[in-house]
Amino acid sequence: MSKIKTYVVPTITLFLICLVSAFLLGLTNEATKGTIEANDLRAKQEAQKSVLPEGVDFSEEGENEFGSYAVAKDADGKTVGYAVTATGKGGYGGDIDLMVGIDNEGVVRNISFLSIEETPSIGMKLKSNMNFLKQLFGLSGSAALTKNGGTVIAVTGATKTSTGITNAVDNALHCYSIINGEVKNDG
Repeated sequence: MSKIKTYVVPTITLFLICLVSAFLLGLTNEATKGTIEANDLRAKQEAQKSVLPEGVDFSEEGENEFGSYAVAKDADGKTVGYAVTATGKGGYGGDIDLMVGIDNEGVVRNISFLSIEETPSIGMKLKSNMNFLKQLFGLSGSAALTKNGGTVIAVTGATKTSTGITNAVDNALHCYSIINGEVKNDG
């Protein structure tokens, strides 16, 4: 009898606690799923509008191996550019996700950060470092740091974050090239 009290009762008790906890977490997930999806959609729409303010309709979407995109159209239904969601590898804290506004000529107009987990002291400060970010605006074709033959100068102490951001912009530009048939999509 003492072995039952020692082993079976705690095991059953722990099992029941886990079962109830899992059930409650599942209910919470179901109850909040719609709100989370609505918040994600609203954040995406705000990012699209921030990178291409003249766009009023971003409903036409697609994707390729370098990112996903929405076609930005003005009030007259004319295409004014593309809001491209792209990921950059090489950040200190992992991948960096950006929304990049690219106009009809293939020029980067603006960027918005969707996901970045860098060091608070230096890496996260690149989100508001206009001296660094301005180097990305006006780029076309590709984006690369000067150490890789490009024109973007990395921020000292935040080279990995600079690399991740630049790689995301480069992927967005490659995505644009495929959209416009400038590069064959192998995927």
